[in-house]
Amino acid sequence: MAKKTLIPKLKVMVASTIFGYEDQLEQICATLRGYNYEVWNSHMKTIPVNPLLSNTENCLHAVANCDLFFGILRPRYGAVPDGDLSITHQEMRLAIALNKPRWFVAHRDISVARQLLKQYMFLEKNKVNDEFKYRSTAIMDDIRLIQQYNDIILDHIDPASRIGHWTDEFFRVGDVLRVIETQLQDQLRVKQIVEQMNKKE
Repeated sequence: MAKKTLIPKLKVMVASTIFGYEDQLEQICATLRGYNYEVWNSHMKTIPVNPLLSNTENCLHAVANCDLFFGILRPRYGAVPDGDLSITHQEMRLAIALNKPRWFVAHRDISVARQLLKQYMFLEKNKVNDEFKYRSTAIMDDIRLIQQYNDIILDHIDPASRIGHWTDEFFRVGDVLRVIETQLQDQLRVKQIVEQMNKKE
């Protein structure tokens, strides 16, 4: 009987706003651990922390050092400890900038809000309308979520030239778990993608 090949655990960074979604994050991270990943997530207290760094710096350091990145875009923007962007938004931008092997899911409400509001948010040629103002609602708390969505789908790049912009829409946590099963259950396949992308650096 052939011995089963043991695959070293890949480190996956799970980036998401936390407040109000704790139970979902626990389920998502448990599923990834069940697929034999080493899961890094701040809510799960599994991010390696350097006491010499700020919270934001520790999170971004984790993005830089993980093997792959799983980003969850929710209708809550999350903590903005300094600057103009939330920690989660910065994490997602860095994963894209570093060309990390990455998978994204985005809540349906953000996609719908983007379609409804873009006629007011933007002028011709996607120039931002400075007069547009948005007040927090129960559906979406911050207009920066639309920019975050545009970032992860690489909206600034001509559609024919985009690579790595696939973003699955979700409404329930079961949708997210289905994406994880489809995309990440086969760790050997994921490892090959990680190695292939690392060779291109």
